[in-house]
Amino acid sequence: MNARWLAVDIGNTQTVAGLYSVSCTPSEFRFHLEKKIRFRTGASATSDEWRSQCSPVWNFDRALICSVVPALHGTLSEALSDRAFTIIDSNTPRSFELALPHPEQLGADRLANVMGALARIEPPFLIMDSGTATTFCLVDSKRRYIGGAIVPGLETSFSALQSRAARLFQVELIRPESSVGNTTELQLQSGLIQGTEALIEGLGDRLLRDAGPEFSGARRLLTGGCGHFLRLPASIEFIPDLTLEGLLHYGKELTRHA
Repeated sequence: MNARWLAVDIGNTQTVAGLYSVSCTPSEFRFHLEKKIRFRTGASATSDEWRSQCSPVWNFDRALICSVVPALHGTLSEALSDRAFTIIDSNTPRSFELALPHPEQLGADRLANVMGALARIEPPFLIMDSGTATTFCLVDSKRRYIGGAIVPGLETSFSALQSRAARLFQVELIRPESSVGNTTELQLQSGLIQGTEALIEGLGDRLLRDAGPEFSGARRLLTGGCGHFLRLPASIEFIPDLTLEGLLHYGKELTRHA
């Protein structure tokens, strides 16, 4: 089957949509990104507004969506009423297990990240997603999501800092070369960006240690909209479109189960 699939990652702050040409047959699964767009997530957007924002990538046969904004789900259903679409959740067919007491609580973007990572590498591994929140997901050698951590993301931390500190001002999110800033602007940039880098490395180390000996040599993957701000060790592989790729692999699973 040759088709165009639209993969959409709806976050609290931004939405990313990728239009892919896909070849999905019993013997192969290939995809190629044709176009990607990014826009601010509007929880109160109408179906017409949402379609307008997605107009550059609207030439598709099927949509696969992960969303952490439940208020938009009715809007999405209306906007996509004339297309085949799936909004991913914990009940959607997948190729891994959720070893959690409340699997329905896991964000759909994290589900997509795990699906995308499993299509690339063998577990165990740790996925780190730097967006509105910075999330950490651990998958063991039995392809089970076993847990992780959530901390405020880079931009969220800055917004919170500004809202509570009247003397701070808007700065551009540029990574300073040194962690030692000699102006308020440079100190903010250092704390925000290099502080996030240190958090990702340090909490990643702690999670792998606490997860047990199985994870001692686990690979680390980084994704998320803030990932391009960060400079991390070469042992952490940055995959900007991991979430969108995971949605495509969800589409492959759905095709197989149809």
